[in-house]
Amino acid sequence: MSVTSSSSPSPSPSSSSSAGGSAASLDDAPVSAFHRRIMAVAMGGPFCDGYLLGVMGVALGLITPALDLDTLWTGLIAASVLVGVFLGGAVFGPVTDRVGRHLMYVLNLAAFVVFSALQFFVETAWQLMILRLLIGVAIGADYPIASALTTELVPRRLRGPALSGLVLAWWVGYGVSYWVGWALTGLGDDAWRWMLASGALPALVFMFFRAGIPESPRWLASRGRVEEARAVVREHLGQDVELAAETGSAREQRGGSGLGNLVEIFRRGYAVPVVFCSVFWICQVAPAFAVRSFQPQMLSAFGVESTYGASALITTIAVAGIGLGLVVVNRIGRRPLLLGSFLCILLSLVCLAVLPLHWAVLVVGLFAAFQFSEAAGSGLQFVYPSELFPTDLRATGVGIATAMSRVGSATSTFLLPIAADDLGVRGTLGIAVAITAVGLVVSYALAPETKDLGLTAASSRS
Repeated sequence: MSVTSSSSPSPSPSSSSSAGGSAASLDDAPVSAFHRRIMAVAMGGPFCDGYLLGVMGVALGLITPALDLDTLWTGLIAASVLVGVFLGGAVFGPVTDRVGRHLMYVLNLAAFVVFSALQFFVETAWQLMILRLLIGVAIGADYPIASALTTELVPRRLRGPALSGLVLAWWVGYGVSYWVGWALTGLGDDAWRWMLASGALPALVFMFFRAGIPESPRWLASRGRVEEARAVVREHLGQDVELAAETGSAREQRGGSGLGNLVEIFRRGYAVPVVFCSVFWICQVAPAFAVRSFQPQMLSAFGVESTYGASALITTIAVAGIGLGLVVVNRIGRRPLLLGSFLCILLSLVCLAVLPLHWAVLVVGLFAAFQFSEAAGSGLQFVYPSELFPTDLRATGVGIATAMSRVGSATSTFLLPIAADDLGVRGTLGIAVAITAVGLVVSYALAPETKDLGLTAASSRS
């Protein structure tokens, strides 16, 4: 794929070497306790994302009679989070590139705490819808914030697993929310209020830990604040790690809110990475989000009787797929993992769409294979966008891809019941086959291999 990169001034001599000329760059810094702390704290945001989304699935059945929701309001409340994620990614990715990672890193979780707690006091459907919209904005903002800061602080050998681990944390949070929701069902008519407000607790804990994470030295250098960047490196990584020459370039300083980066990212020649990251992410999540949302109904259409038990088993297998992706992303590389996962998804969906399936175990096995394969490749949703854009546009690139992916997931979830009525379950799965095929073709044409590259090289491929 072709990406152009603007030239940058040469670094000062003091930035290119240290005592004895043996200092490691940020990309090749030895793994330390600081790096492990970065990875653990970064997972807090996606954990809260998954929790805040999942707990609504438990609470909605109790909210419907409590607030007297009709079908329209139920749909609006459910969809408001996805709309918020779209807005959060599109708006706060560029803002994060402008104002810095650390400030947004903490404020984002503060928004989780406040909006989650306020859900306890809602009295009307529109109040809940607004709060869920704002929670969605915070979730969408966290994707570019957490992935950008993680990418820029961990060395190359940890980058793939660290970014894939964000997806694993999302699933853990999603699963924990169901257990907590189940435990809170005995609190009576107000149980749903406690369920929704409970999301404030993990957000508060992780906000405390995030407050101690420093600003990204790469971002500081990209804004011309090179001495501050070197001070961060010395304090947290020691004298044996240097701010390498390629991270010390001061980009053109642009004023405003940061939304101008949406234009800047295309002006600087990053249209192809935007298209690639948006398309492969959409083609992963559109079928997966729709199938997960209506999996029990689809299993029932295939004759599976214990649909909720089967769905629980399939979800457990999906988590194992994420673990596999985390392990192999640095071993086999990004491109083989992406192409291989798309191919396995495609084969699973084709079998479900066209084969005469008469055994429930085979149906469940194919759904499990689909979910496992999608999960294994899903970590790349954080990895590729974080690696393919330069420091001063990284959060913007991730934000755009996040926003586009939510257009795909929201559209597919909304249209699936309509398509199932008109085309049947097999016809609907045929549409999923076509979407997956597009993802495979685009990935084959555009997906680069970045596992052995430093961040500057990965975002300057030609």
